[in-house]
Amino acid sequence: MAGVCINTSHSKARVAVSSRESLNVPLENIVHKTGTIGKDKKAGAKWLARAEAEGEHIDVFELWELVREEEGIWILNDLAELYFGDEPETAQISALLMALEVGDYFDAQGRGFQAVDEVEVERRLALVARAEERETERVEFVKWFNGKEPAQNAEWITRVKDVALNGEQSAQKQWLERMMGEGVSARRAFERLVVEGIWDQHVFVELMREEMPLVFTEAVVQEAEEIRLDALFVGREDLTHLDAVTIDDASTTDMDDAVSVQFYETGGFQVGVHITDVTALIPMGSALDEEARARGASLYFPEQKVPMLPPVLSEGLGSLKPNENRLAVSLLWDVSVTGQMGSPAWSLSVIRCVEKLSYDEVDAIFDDVVHPRHPMLSALLGVAEDLLVERVDAGAVVVDHVDRRVKVLEDGAVDVTLKICNSRADLLVSELMVMANVEAARLCVEQGAPAIFRVQKAPDLANVEPTEIEPLHRFRVLTKMRAASASLEPGLHGGLGVEPYCQATSPLRRFTDLVSQRQLVAVIGNLPLPYTSEDLAALSGEIEERLRLINRLERRRERYWLLYFLSAQRGEVFDALVMNVWDRRARIEVREWALQVDVRISGKISEGEMVSARLTRIDPWADEIVFVLV
Repeated sequence: MAGVCINTSHSKARVAVSSRESLNVPLENIVHKTGTIGKDKKAGAKWLARAEAEGEHIDVFELWELVREEEGIWILNDLAELYFGDEPETAQISALLMALEVGDYFDAQGRGFQAVDEVEVERRLALVARAEERETERVEFVKWFNGKEPAQNAEWITRVKDVALNGEQSAQKQWLERMMGEGVSARRAFERLVVEGIWDQHVFVELMREEMPLVFTEAVVQEAEEIRLDALFVGREDLTHLDAVTIDDASTTDMDDAVSVQFYETGGFQVGVHITDVTALIPMGSALDEEARARGASLYFPEQKVPMLPPVLSEGLGSLKPNENRLAVSLLWDVSVTGQMGSPAWSLSVIRCVEKLSYDEVDAIFDDVVHPRHPMLSALLGVAEDLLVERVDAGAVVVDHVDRRVKVLEDGAVDVTLKICNSRADLLVSELMVMANVEAARLCVEQGAPAIFRVQKAPDLANVEPTEIEPLHRFRVLTKMRAASASLEPGLHGGLGVEPYCQATSPLRRFTDLVSQRQLVAVIGNLPLPYTSEDLAALSGEIEERLRLINRLERRRERYWLLYFLSAQRGEVFDALVMNVWDRRARIEVREWALQVDVRISGKISEGEMVSARLTRIDPWADEIVFVLV
C-alpha cells in the first residue's frame, strides 16, 4: 500500500490509505518514504497507481541479471541506483518497489530484497505462464458459455455435462463456477448444452445420470441371434392344435402370454394360459442372462421403449406372434358344464397362436354374437368373473384403475388419453394372469422350491368413509394400502386376496418373472432347481432396488411429458375434485387428466366437492406445476 502519513508515535505511524480508511503501521514496516507531500487523503492511492503503471515498464529481469550472482540482501535504494543510475528520483524508486513486489525474480526480506536462484525463477515463470494460459482459457470459456464463440475444447463439454447431470453433487461444479466467476446451476448448464445442439431440450437427464443401458452389446445381440428354436421343440407337449390368442394393447410387440379354449362335446371346456418360455432361450450365466439381470426390467417411456432383452428375442423368438410355433409354459384346467373348475396342471409345451387381439377388439367381440371368437372369449370371461368373485370373497380390494397414457408421436406431438381399466377384456386378462401366478407360487410351495413371493398386508378399510363418488372412493382406499414387497416366505397378498403369489407371467419384461419361471420349469420337468434360497435372497434385494429405480424413472418421465403437454394450457381453468383437506391446503384431482396436485385454500371446501382450478405456473424440467382455486 501507499498512504499519506497523518501523524506518528514512537513506534507507529497513522497512515491514510484512502479518503475513508486509515491504518496504524509499525515504523519498521514502512519500506520507502517518498518525500512527497500529499494534498489530501487520496494522494497515497493516486501515488500507488502511478507507481504500478511506471513499474510495468521496468525490466526486472535485467536488474536480476546484474545481481543474481551476489549473495545477501539488497536495500531498495541500492537496487534503484543500479538500475536508474546515481540519485534516482523518488517516483522511480516507488515504481521499482512495485515492480519488485509483483515480479518473480526477487523476494522481499524485511525492508530489502534478495535475488531468487535460477531454478526457482524458472519454476515461478512456468507457474505464471500456466496462470496466463488458464486465464486465457477462462476468458474463451466465458465467451463460449455466454454464446458468443464456438467451443474450443471438448473437455469443456464433458465438464458442463457433469454439472447438468449431477448439479450440486457434481465434481465439476467448482471448476465451472471458477471459470465463470459466479454460481452456475444445473439448469443453466443444461440449457447451454441445448443451445449448443449437444443435447435435445427433452433429453432425459435422470436416465443418463443413472447410466441406464439403452443399447445392447454386440456379444449379447450375437448370442440372441444364434438361438435356434427347432432344436428346443423336442420333448415338449404339442399344443399347436389349440386356438390360442394374445390380448394386448394394439401397439404391443413383445407378447409374452396367450389364452385358449378347447370346447368338449360334453359341454364343458378346457382353459389354457400360456406363458412364453424364456428359460429355454436364455441359459443361466449367459451374456443374455447377465444383461437381463443388470437391466432388471423393460423401460416404458412415452417416447421410447427400452427392452430388457434384445428385440430379436423380445419381439421375435420369445414373442407369441401369430402363426409361429413358440415355446411355452402352459397352465390347463377343465371347466364343467356347471362352471366348476377342475385342478390346474402345468406342462412345458409348444403352442401356435392364431391371432393377436387388442383389448378394444376383444370388447367389441363380446358384443358381436356372430363373431367366430365370441364363444371362446365369452367362456374365458365367465371364468374370469368367477375368479374375481372368489378373490373378492377372500378380501381382495377392487377399485377401478385409471390408466393415463402419455405418448410422444412421431411428429413430436404429445398425446394424452385416459382409460378406466374396468372393461371386460381387462377383467379377462387380469384374472387369468393372477390365477397363473397363484398356481405357479402354489406349485413351488407344494414341491418345496424356494421362490420370490409377493406379499402385501391386507388393508384396514373399516374406517373408509363410504361415498358414491368413484374417484374419491378409489383415493380413500388406495391411501390405506401398503406397497407389496418381495419375500422368500409365502404369504398373503392382501390387495389381490390370494395366497401364495409370485410373478411369473412376464418373463420377457421383468427379470423377477424370469427367475420365477426358472424355478417353475424345474419343478414341472423334475429338474435340479436353478436357485437356492440363498441365491434368491441375494437376487431379491438387488432386483427390488432396480425395480424401484425403474418405477421412479417411468413415473418421472411420464410426468415430464404430461407437464410439457399442459404447458400450452397455462392460464386455463379446469374442473377438479377435492380428494382431501387439511390445514390451509387441499389435494385435488384435475378430472380431465387424472392429475392430483396440492393447492392452497382460503375458504371452506369439502372432500368430494367439485371446484375450478386455474393452471398458473408449470415447469416440466423442474417438475413443477401450480394450480390455484378460482
